[in-house]
Amino acid sequence: MNEEVEFTLSGYEDMELSTQMVLREAFLRNLTIDILDRKSHLVRLQSGSRSVVLKEATKTSLESYAVYILLQDKEATKTILKEQGIFVPPGRCFYDIDEAARFFFNFDAKRIVIKPATREFGLGVSILDSSAPESAVQQSLKESFSYSPKAIVEEFIEGSEMRFLVVGAEVVGVCQRVPANVVGDGTHSIAQLVEIKNRDPKRGSGHRTPLEKIQLGAAELLVLKKQGLDPDHVSSSGETIFLRENSNISTGGDSIDTTDTVHSSYKALACRAAEKLGALICGVDMILPEPEQPDAGCILELNFNPILYIHDYPYSGINRQVAKKIMDTLGF
Repeated sequence: MNEEVEFTLSGYEDMELSTQMVLREAFLRNLTIDILDRKSHLVRLQSGSRSVVLKEATKTSLESYAVYILLQDKEATKTILKEQGIFVPPGRCFYDIDEAARFFFNFDAKRIVIKPATREFGLGVSILDSSAPESAVQQSLKESFSYSPKAIVEEFIEGSEMRFLVVGAEVVGVCQRVPANVVGDGTHSIAQLVEIKNRDPKRGSGHRTPLEKIQLGAAELLVLKKQGLDPDHVSSSGETIFLRENSNISTGGDSIDTTDTVHSSYKALACRAAEKLGALICGVDMILPEPEQPDAGCILELNFNPILYIHDYPYSGINRQVAKKIMDTLGF
């Protein structure tokens, strides 16, 4: 039970961090723990006659399989939310690349998102200007279709991207997700700043640390190129250089806790969305122009397998101890 570092559970370092968080809380509550499948992070928790199976910490045996199917399908989720009068980005879903491309070039939006309809962690997501060349659109569509049999083409909504963690009928944590970035100091190159930022012990790989290391792969180099930059560029002091367009923590983004500052109306909206989809535990992703002011929030999607550690070990902010709320909701 000794922790090598603050967020690591000794003896379970090979398991993803959200699962480690739940297991730590289970030990503290003296629950019986069975590791049913270590590689897939499948565990069973028991206390007396109470027994719950969890996969990757947040997929539980208390929910129906239909909920997982709905939340995994971004287009199905959008359809249900629209029926409830909840604002979602305008767009369409496609099974065919050519049909999707035709829609792209006739879509009345300044910036457009292309993303897989059934994939998480920001994989296969592209953000393009409406004037993008056909080659770029085709490449983005091919990448999205490589992750899913269908892709969504939708309007890019401006604002701050926020993740609301809903557990039961309560929002237990909110964080703003900021795309992978470095801040110039007038001395170091972008590549050197990435290396320096990656020294943070919170950054690692494989979802076993609170933050992922920032990469300088093809996607990041393309984002730099769009800004007229390269890894050797030395930025002025205080200048923020973004290396990704998507804000996923899994691609090196920063998590900023905003639980106490986001307006309560958005928390209510997140709970309403989760209720309409029948989700016990989920992550609700919203775009908010003014997070601290009441406005018409836009829901991007609901995630059936939200990571927990961005709320307990944020890049900046308070530990929300969400594993405790998970255990309470599971009846332990």
